[in-house]
Amino acid sequence: MSKGTALLRQRNEKRTLALLRTGEHHSRQELSKLLGLSKNTISLIIDSFIKQGIVEEKGLDEQSGAGRPRIQLQLIPAFHTAIGISIGHSSCQFVVTDYRSTILESGEWTIPSMQADPFIGQLIRLCGGLLDKYPQTLGIGAAIPALVDPHLGLVHFSSHLDWRDVPLKERLDEGLPVKTIVMNNVKASALAASSAVPLPPGGSGNLFYLRVDEGVGGAQIIDGRVYDGASFTAGEIGHLCVQMDGPLCACGQRGCLETLVSMPAVREQLRASCPSANPEESLLSLVTRLQHEACVLNLLRASGEHIGFALAQIVNLMNPQNIIIDSPFATLAPFKLAVQQTMQRRALRIPLAKTSLQFIRNEFSASIGAAYAVVLDFEKE
Repeated sequence: MSKGTALLRQRNEKRTLALLRTGEHHSRQELSKLLGLSKNTISLIIDSFIKQGIVEEKGLDEQSGAGRPRIQLQLIPAFHTAIGISIGHSSCQFVVTDYRSTILESGEWTIPSMQADPFIGQLIRLCGGLLDKYPQTLGIGAAIPALVDPHLGLVHFSSHLDWRDVPLKERLDEGLPVKTIVMNNVKASALAASSAVPLPPGGSGNLFYLRVDEGVGGAQIIDGRVYDGASFTAGEIGHLCVQMDGPLCACGQRGCLETLVSMPAVREQLRASCPSANPEESLLSLVTRLQHEACVLNLLRASGEHIGFALAQIVNLMNPQNIIIDSPFATLAPFKLAVQQTMQRRALRIPLAKTSLQFIRNEFSASIGAAYAVVLDFEKE
């Protein structure tokens, strides 16, 4: 087999895997039609997959119309696994997922030193233990709260970790036997969210993801891929001004969304408006319990209005088909209603009508997204 033929065969195998990953059951005939490949090519690929234990036959499709029933095929997702790491302050959250992003194992590692060299050294040792347990792992994705060059895997700056110009991917590649990917944690979370949103007919899609936590971040997903922008900061909604005379932000501007709706900002507002609130109680527990009390209700509405105002600009400018809000308050009706009503008032009617809005909360989103990035990278090679 020539080198060109081998590369074409590999590309067709990756395309077939990607389709089987996103679908339920497919027959050889359906795969041939959907991928534009000959039936003989698909049969050779599927026969090889069956021998390797990647695919199994799952019976006949009796509803296939005239002719013989078609044998349905199903991916065996545990054949390939991926590891996702979410790097935080003094700890790392990890997941091991199968090829369909189902979590096989999850946990958290405490890493005492935040200095880059000892931190990375310990991270390599811990990842090595997971690779021993899951030898079928395709690669490791690392999500970090930082400005990251995803092509080089270089951490330009992280205020959370106090890291500057750390070649994280280079260090991980030196110490680990599998390929690694390094990316911003919000962009990784956006990938995780997008994996659960089906693409529209034609296969193209545009999704905007907003995450509220200790900070506020955003990311845009186009056709299943993260859009990074020229400086890798595309989607940075946390520094969109929503209140001209608002609080001073660390970036030097006033009224950034992050200064008004991040969890530290909400804690400060709650302390000022509800002095009777128990400071020992967790913020989410407190807000959930008192969500119908005037002070907390006003706070939830204000947070929702600020986010709705910011997202209206996203709707008008980017025209996304889906917006996903990942917030600790995702289940609280006053917050959700304020977001929706503000967007209805502020966004242009036609683009808003084409935008689906979802509220979620997934604590493992960054690590799941980092593992999913490994799968997507494998499929494009």
